[in-house]
Amino acid sequence: MFEIMKSGGVLMYPIVFLSILSLAIFLERLFFLKTKRYIPNEFISKIYDSLNKKSFKEARILCANNKTAIAKICKDILENLDVPISRLMELAEESGRFQSKNLEKYLPTLQTIANISPLLGLLGTVIGMIKTFIAISEQGLGNAQALAGGISEALLTTAAGLSVAIPTVVFYYIIKHQSDKIILEMEKSTSRIINYIFKEN
Repeated sequence: MFEIMKSGGVLMYPIVFLSILSLAIFLERLFFLKTKRYIPNEFISKIYDSLNKKSFKEARILCANNKTAIAKICKDILENLDVPISRLMELAEESGRFQSKNLEKYLPTLQTIANISPLLGLLGTVIGMIKTFIAISEQGLGNAQALAGGISEALLTTAAGLSVAIPTVVFYYIIKHQSDKIILEMEKSTSRIINYIFKEN
């Protein structure tokens, strides 16, 4: 492995670093992006029951004692029941967008890695070809070893860059799909919370 990195030149190091960072982000997001972390079933059942009974004080206590995203959205709604319904809906949307930002954490980083990796590979290709042409100009075509070094560097960095970019794109869409799924569930739960608040007994 070290010999491959050495043959690929100095740009192999940032490419390998990006690969490690990409995998670390993917695993971290995969671990944390679980619906129950943001919309726990037990809390949802209790809050629906409290709101159905119009026990807003009990609902506020439940929200205050829970640190999940849906609890924070519910808390924002319950603290603003005195505003017009149209404004309350806007507040719920604003609170939802704020909580959704945590779900989309690191997605821009994965996008950046996917874009930068092949560019680093391309830069390595250019540097490798420059070294090859320098070797040709200094030693002619007779020194195969000198030529092979530059060509090897060019091909290895290109392959390494693509090998990082391709799985990173896959990681990005897996994480985005999961975050979108949780956001949709939060929107559904928020809508039901508002419906329970204004539902006539």
